[in-house]
Amino acid sequence: MAQLLGKLWDRAQGKCHVERICSKVFDECSESDDKAHLKLEKLHVATLLVYNSVNKQLFNPHKEPPSMSTIDQKVAEYKRVPMVTIDRIEFNRLMMEWIRKDLYVVLANRAVLAFVAAPALAVATKRATKDVPHVGKAVAKVPTPLLFSLFSVGLVLLQDFRVG
Repeated sequence: MAQLLGKLWDRAQGKCHVERICSKVFDECSESDDKAHLKLEKLHVATLLVYNSVNKQLFNPHKEPPSMSTIDQKVAEYKRVPMVTIDRIEFNRLMMEWIRKDLYVVLANRAVLAFVAAPALAVATKRATKDVPHVGKAVAKVPTPLLFSLFSVGLVLLQDFRVG
């Protein structure tokens, strides 16, 4: 149960999108002969590509990539330990570290939108199903605050589905 709730929490924040984007960018930026590692010289370009894709996928507000000095500090930190490449897991961890604060804003925006839209949807659902045989009686018995809660959770979790 805890794993399911953790996955739902990650999905509501948009982490699954970020992980998918990181994987795609890692594949694009890694060398053709060594797809398992990314050279540190390409870390800045890969970071910009990740943030560009994230800004296209996760709407409002615009997420700023880390500064060049922040990336250079991280590269220097990796070079202190004799590393010239990083693997996919380390790349994903690094991107999630830098983008985590922006994911909280994405979740807050989704929650606000859901809490604004849910009461209208709950009332409209009760009104629309009032005259439907069998269904109208069942929906009438469900308290409106319960419908409001269900719509709120559903809207937060389903906002990342793409049509087409």
